[in-house]
Amino acid sequence: MDKQELIRQYEAGNRDFRSVDLGGLNLNGIDLSQANFLRANLSKVRLFEANLAGCNLQEAKLDKADLTGADLSQANFTWSRLVGANLSRADLSLAALSEAKMSRARFFETNLSHANLDWADLSWAKMYEADLSWVHMKGANLSRARLFAANLSESILTEADLESADLSNADLREAHLSFSNLEKAVLRQANLKGADLRQANLTQADLSGAKLSWANLTGAKITKAQWKQASDLEGVILPDGSTTTG
Repeated sequence: MDKQELIRQYEAGNRDFRSVDLGGLNLNGIDLSQANFLRANLSKVRLFEANLAGCNLQEAKLDKADLTGADLSQANFTWSRLVGANLSRADLSLAALSEAKMSRARFFETNLSHANLDWADLSWAKMYEADLSWVHMKGANLSRARLFAANLSESILTEADLESADLSNADLREAHLSFSNLEKAVLRQANLKGADLRQANLTQADLSGAKLSWANLTGAKITKAQWKQASDLEGVILPDGSTTTG
């Protein structure tokens, strides 16, 4: 389907575009809100500042698509592919992205607040200054992801894989990281105040200058030398269950 036919059908009231092939089209600025793109091919499509709010994109292919600045709020990307896609400055608040394949995707300053990314693949993703507050990322693969200065406050990262991820200057206040893998993760200057790190694997993680006050490290794999790198240790529950005094 070409762009003109897509617009004609949408304006005529059609919202069902399941399995449609739009690969490579220039759809910058288009309004396709509430449309159904189940299993559609949107690979390499250009959707700069497009409106796809509330769209159904389950199992859709969006590899290397340009969604910069797009409105994707409350869209459903469950089981979709967004490998290498650009979602910088897009609004993905309340979006469903569970089990989506998003390795090497870009999320610079993207709003993902309250989104569901449980078991999603975000390995090697670049998420600088992204808003991931209150996000659900249970079991997500974030290995080697770049989350510099990202907001992950009160996020659910239970059982997530964050091996070798860069979380420098990230906001992880009250984040749920129990049973997560943070081996070799970079947490320099990160704010982990009140974070739940029970049974987390922090082997060789860099905690230089991190704020750990009131964090729970019960059963975590971490050495004394590591947590001593932190700048704030007030009230920390250590792996053996004892509590620091500051």
